[in-house]
Amino acid sequence: PPPVPVPPKPTTLRQPSTVLISHAVSLPQPQYPQLARQIRLQGPVNIQILVDEQGKVISAQAVSGHPLLLSAAKEAALRARFTPTMLSGQAVKVQGVITYNFVMQ
Repeated sequence: PPPVPVPPKPTTLRQPSTVLISHAVSLPQPQYPQLARQIRLQGPVNIQILVDEQGKVISAQAVSGHPLLLSAAKEAALRARFTPTMLSGQAVKVQGVITYNFVMQ
């Protein structure tokens, strides 16, 4: 008999940020860097993340934002947790972008 075909293992799934955030279990806010606070620096920072099959962020890269805010946003993104994403009954890695908006209060 011919061999039974093995279904291909799902690859990384790209999610829009709104879908990704809706699956967040924990989405810590970044610490406002002291120097940025002193010079009253504000603005958005986009961090591209890769979430593993268990919902843990395993990679975070700054995509855009002010250099003084990037490190704090990246650290917060690495602490985020998500519900596992299932595709055809199998947990898959997910890639997406988190936007942190630094605003003086």
